[in-house]
Parts: sequence; C-alpha cells; structure tokens
Amino acid sequence: MWRFGQASSLFLGVLCCALAGQADAQEYCVSCTEPSAVYRCVIEGAQPGGSQPLQMMCITAMAKQGGHATCGIKRGTVFDCDGAVKRIPWSALNAPAQPVAPGRQSAVPPPPPAPAADPKADPEQPPKTMLELAKRANEKTAEQMKKANESMKEQAKSTGDAFAKASKKTWDCVSSLFTRCGASE
Repeated sequence: MWRFGQASSLFLGVLCCALAGQADAQEYCVSCTEPSAVYRCVIEGAQPGGSQPLQMMCITAMAKQGGHATCGIKRGTVFDCDGAVKRIPWSALNAPAQPVAPGRQSAVPPPPPAPAADPKADPEQPPKTMLELAKRANEKTAEQMKKANESMKEQAKSTGDAFAKASKKTWDCVSSLFTRCGASE
C-alpha cells in the first residue's frame, strides 16, 4: 500500500522528467548601446556544455547582428523584456568547425582573434581593451586601499598617543589628590 509521500514523490519525478524534455529554448533580455536597443534573445535547442555560456551567446549575437558597441544582459525577468524577439539556433553557434571545401564560404565565420593587451600601455592614454580597463581599475583600487590602510594606521597611532597622554594627565591628577590637575602640559 502506497502512502501519500511515495505517490507525491513519484508524481514530482514524472513531472520533472516531462518538463526537462520540453526545456529546449533559453531566453535572455539583452540591452545594447550605440545604437540603443533591447532584444528578447531566444536560443533555440539550447543544451548544456556549449563552447560558451548561453548569456554570452546572446550578447555576442545581438552585438554582431545589430552592429552595437556594447551589449549586456538586462536585469529582471525575461517576461518584463519589451524588446524585439531574436531567435538564435544553439547548434549554429556551438557546432564544431566543419572543414570547408576550397572556394566555399563557411556558414558561420570563425570568431575574430582577441586583441593582445599591450604590456607597455601608456597610462595617460585611454585603455584599448576591456582587459586593460579592468587591469587599470584593479591596480588603482589596490593603490587606494593601500593608502587608506596607511591613513588608518596613522590615525590609530595619533589617537592612541592622545589617549595615552590624557590617561597620564588624569592619573597624575588623581594620584596627587587633585593638586596637579592643571592644563599646564
């Protein structure tokens, strides 16, 4: 005889399996700049284990298709996304490279090589890559944290010195039975 817990567990298991078979598309709300636009990106046939994260696929595809300077995932739910629906086949973006016969063009062009960061970049010039921008921001933050730490140490030392001096004055005043309590020092 089955109990309610066993029956509900079986039902939940069957429900999960049924829903897992239907989860063949993934959606993200993508906001782009220059020119400004919002898209509801649908990756059809999405599967785990692709060559890049699904969010990055949407960002890259929307930036290329729309000729945008930057794109990013918009916060909130996809149901709040008021952009045009753009569908991207997962298989086209994650398919292994197929050899192309001479004289034929590939359906999916290979991604451009990432620009190498210039190790001797001039700090006076604007950064050329996002990597360089992040590196500069990290270095500046580390420098500011070091300065703040040194400042806190100096403040703690001066506060400690002032406390020690006030404590000595108080002790001298009390130990002399209040005969040496002036502000002479």
